Amino acid sequence: MSDYIGSPNTEDPTTDFLARERAALGEDADFFTNDADLNVSPSPIPPALTSPSFMDSPDLPSPSAMMTPTMTTTGTDDLIQESNQVSQFESSYPATDQLESSQAFHNAMLPDEEPETVRQWREKQQGILAERDEEAEQKKQETIKKAHEDIDKFYEDYNEKKQKAIEEHREHEEQVQKEKDDSDANVWERVLKQCNTSTADGLSKSGDVSRMKEIMLGLKNTKDAPGSIV
Repeated sequence: MSDYIGSPNTEDPTTDFLARERAALGEDADFFTNDADLNVSPSPIPPALTSPSFMDSPDLPSPSAMMTPTMTTTGTDDLIQESNQVSQFESSYPATDQLESSQAFHNAMLPDEEPETVRQWREKQQGILAERDEEAEQKKQETIKKAHEDIDKFYEDYNEKKQKAIEEHREHEEQVQKEKDDSDANVWERVLKQCNTSTADGLSKSGDVSRMKEIMLGLKNTKDAPGSIV
């Protein structure tokens, strides 16, 4: 017993322990130790550990005490704080069945009727907007009506002018054909008549055309004049 626990006569328990182990291992001890290990000086052992005593060992707790869990004040505070945090998190998100009641409570807090000034202002704005819409619609209808009238008038004037031009052109052709049929076979007589007509209407921009008329008149009276037979 004194070999393991230690006795007052032992100067160095570590050296004794190593010597006993080496003696037990015999030649195999050379595989586990070397010269450096043997030369290492043993570290001093504190006085309290040099001679341990079985009577000085602390009392061991009873089995019932070992099976009963202990709870410190710090652990209780941590559990309370964690429980409070969970409760605070759950309270920040209300349950689904409480949403309807919360909405009803919010609606109950709203005023039943809006103020008189706000109601008057709203009615006035609605009246102004309705009046503007009516005026805009009226102007739109007037613009569309005027556009249709202008288009109808344009086509009416165009057709009237077109028909008038066609009639004038037809009358002119008939007049030319009639004059051609009424005149005799002498072409110079027709030329002389055309010259007289141009002079009477002031269409001639030249000077005196009396000499030209004399020549035309001479050709008209000459039966052998070229172009007398058409």
